[in-house]
Amino acid sequence: MHSRPISRRTLRAASAVMLVVGAGLTGPVLLAGTAGAATSPATAAIDGRAVAYTAAPGQTNDVTVTASKDGADITYVIDDVVTIGAGDGCSYPSSTDQTQITCTITTVDSQDPYASLELSLGDGNDVLTYDNQTDETYNFASIDMGDGKDTLTETGGVQGNGVTGGAGDDNLSVGPVTVVLGGDGNDTIDAADGTVAQGGIGNDTIHSRGEDSAVDGGAGRDLIYGGADRQSLSGGDDNDTIRGGDGSDYLYGGKGDDVLYGEAGDDTIYGNSGNDKLYGGAGTDTLSGGPGTNVVHQD
Repeated sequence: MHSRPISRRTLRAASAVMLVVGAGLTGPVLLAGTAGAATSPATAAIDGRAVAYTAAPGQTNDVTVTASKDGADITYVIDDVVTIGAGDGCSYPSSTDQTQITCTITTVDSQDPYASLELSLGDGNDVLTYDNQTDETYNFASIDMGDGKDTLTETGGVQGNGVTGGAGDDNLSVGPVTVVLGGDGNDTIDAADGTVAQGGIGNDTIHSRGEDSAVDGGAGRDLIYGGADRQSLSGGDDNDTIRGGDGSDYLYGGKGDDVLYGEAGDDTIYGNSGNDKLYGGAGTDTLSGGPGTNVVHQD
């Protein structure tokens, strides 16, 4: 992917998030038994400064995670439709309901590491809503939706998270300064400012809505929509359509017969290989078709 440099803020957040994603999720299986018809429970436990939530194989999860702050305590309430095994630092608000659990991390002082959430839902068509109601916007979350047709919605102070969709046609709506990887499948990604998004293999639709965002559609026939301010948008392999939106954007078609619209702003548009169509739009634009039989319009 050829792209203009992204801000240091985005790169610092992306690096931190990728470390969290790469660390993996290590929640142990703590209870035997079944959840639903024939699966073990999901598990929740505190590991250092992280709350780890791991679904059991074969489960279909519909889970809401809410983070709140009371003084030095950060409490995560995890509410699912399956039984959850309570590990270290976690307990049931109600003894009659083992599908909801709370886990609390206490910070010692301002030098203490931020609390974080490590969540892995595994296979199945899962739904996750993550709402960070604290004023600690850098309580990082590492979210692995796993294989399946999954849906993720992030709300509240959810900056700096790492999200992986896994195989399947996923719908992922993420907060600012996030690294999101759609994985294989025809994914829909809605990303806020400062986000680094990659669609992966499949015909993806990606909405990039803010400043200093970077998008790579990956292999497949992708639709990429830019928002306000500066962004770097790349289609990857195959025949892609990219719309820059407002702002001075960098658009790169990649391999394939691409259609690129700069729209408002002083855009730089490069088709690369293939028979591309380039439309500059309003503003002072720089357009280059690259190898192939190209059509270039400077409006």
